[in-house]
Amino acid sequence: MEYIRVDFDLHDIRDVLANGNVVGQTETELTLPSNYYVITLSGDGYAPPSWSGVVAGTLPGNPQRIRFTKI
Repeated sequence: MEYIRVDFDLHDIRDVLANGNVVGQTETELTLPSNYYVITLSGDGYAPPSWSGVVAGTLPGNPQRIRFTKI
């Protein structure tokens, strides 16, 4: 398994979608199989519109960090 952490806003927790499927919420460490992903958030009002890339080589406590910001 691989690990990601999607940061957004501590006061606005969103669902995290990987290839269109909800995999958890922002501000937590999430597990996914190694693969290419398009990561988005539920709702609108964030940038960038998506993150895409291969998630591989991560460790618990050292996840792939993905950052979205409010717009």
